[in-house]
Amino acid sequence: MLTGSHGRVAVEEATLSDDPIAIRDALRGASDGLLIAIREVDARERMKRGVRPDDPAFAPLAREVRVAAEAVLVLARQEEANAEEASTMAAGADLPTINASVLPTDLASILAEWRAVERRLEAAEPASPEAQGLMDEFERLRDQYAEALEPYRQKP
Repeated sequence: MLTGSHGRVAVEEATLSDDPIAIRDALRGASDGLLIAIREVDARERMKRGVRPDDPAFAPLAREVRVAAEAVLVLARQEEANAEEASTMAAGADLPTINASVLPTDLASILAEWRAVERRLEAAEPASPEAQGLMDEFERLRDQYAEALEPYRQKP
């Protein structure tokens, strides 16, 4: 599970369910989560690029970029573990590609809201109060998405 704030991510170890639908949903959810985390790095870097290096906000923004980038690595490792596990399970043999998988409604609605915040963030003035508020909303939705993804995983 992804947890944390301000770009900090922890991944709890879990195993995939034996249910093909749950495997499909976990793989799709992890992939979408990774793509969003990559976009978060991009959004934070774009915010930082609009701030002068002598601005007191510059160093904290650089730290947020690093933390978000580290989260991408953690998520990519988890996705790799999911892929390795799914590829060895009989229940995963007849699954569609991730692109062809339909995201469960609860995850899809969060993802849609998350993407809307991302679009607003792209239009916001870097390091403005509006941009910071949108980053906070981005993080809240990331954590909400991770929480909604949890039922598709099984603890060992």
